[in-house]
Amino acid sequence: MSAVKFSIKICLFIALGSTCFGSIAANNALPQLVEISQSRLAKSPLSQRSAIELNSSSWLTGLPSVSLSYLGDLDNSNIYEQELSLNLPIKTFSLHQSDKQLVQLSQALQAQQTRLQKLYLSGLLRQSMWDQRLAAVKLNQLERKSRLLSKLYTQQKKLADAGELPLVNILLLEKELVDIELEQIGFKQQQTEALTLFTSLTGLNQLPDDIVEKAIDIGEFSAPEHVQTALMQHPSWLLHSLQLQQKQLMLQSQQSGEQDPWTLSLTAKETAVDQFNDKHLGIGINVPLSFSSALSQSDVSMWQKDFQEQSVNGERIYLELTSQIQRLAIQQQNLRAQQTLLTRGVSLSRSITENLAQVKNQNQIGYEIWLRRYIDALDTEARLALNQVTLQQLHSQQLQALGISL
Repeated sequence: MSAVKFSIKICLFIALGSTCFGSIAANNALPQLVEISQSRLAKSPLSQRSAIELNSSSWLTGLPSVSLSYLGDLDNSNIYEQELSLNLPIKTFSLHQSDKQLVQLSQALQAQQTRLQKLYLSGLLRQSMWDQRLAAVKLNQLERKSRLLSKLYTQQKKLADAGELPLVNILLLEKELVDIELEQIGFKQQQTEALTLFTSLTGLNQLPDDIVEKAIDIGEFSAPEHVQTALMQHPSWLLHSLQLQQKQLMLQSQQSGEQDPWTLSLTAKETAVDQFNDKHLGIGINVPLSFSSALSQSDVSMWQKDFQEQSVNGERIYLELTSQIQRLAIQQQNLRAQQTLLTRGVSLSRSITENLAQVKNQNQIGYEIWLRRYIDALDTEARLALNQVTLQQLHSQQLQALGISL
């Protein structure tokens, strides 16, 4: 599975330099963005080079062979024998049935790999869009705070120049403004990185405005039995299950001797003795006898090792997905609790600023106190807005963990 993800990542980096689609409106439906990403990924040079047409014979297990033999005398008595045979390795009926099951499994594997690719691309798209949205909310809060502090700085600078205010007040305000600019640089970088990832996936230069996905009640999945039921439909788990079925079918086929073909031989033979030529046409069949297992001990050891690795891999997939879902459920509970407290905090902050507004014009100290409390109120409102966006992002992460694509 890690190899599949690795190949997808390589394709994404190659697709980054390929020709982009024309500009598309930013209000694309989210599923359409995944389709665009899949289309770009399929057209990448690596995907084209790795596309190999494979097929198998419906009635032969290998290539036909021709054998030719000639036997001559050693005493120059003009006696010789020559034989020509056409050998056809024919599939048994049981091997035919196994091949049909393998074809069905291969088609199911391909479908799950496509689902897994879609889920992986959905995860990258969700990451890029929500990273950009969170950075935008934080930048908006910092911009509002910077404007208010700049206004206070202008007023206090005049008082400091007139000698009515200590210089340290101005320096402290300048330090606050510098800190805000430093924070803005980090969030702007986050926005740029998010847009770069989004553009590399879709070829679009603008993220959609509406990125909130349809609400699904995730709470019901918190119970262990519900989590297990949901994970049985996860593309990663289904892919692992199909791979295991494929290996088991191949092992059973090899163990029962189905891989050993029935060899049909069409033979033409000529024997010459003096003036007499004897010509024959014949047919023969070579049937393997399966009295015991057709596996060698080295084959058995290899299969046992392979199945042990598959079992460990399946347990790892299940534990990772289960722990991720449970962790997200706990985060959701905490964010909802914070949402309630922040809502109460916003109400209190507004009441405080309203009461302080009555004395803000009496003197400079009163104004500064009011402005500081007003900034605190804006910070609380910003935390409330950020918490709401984080809850929406968490919902997308839960859908991703459950294997639900955009």
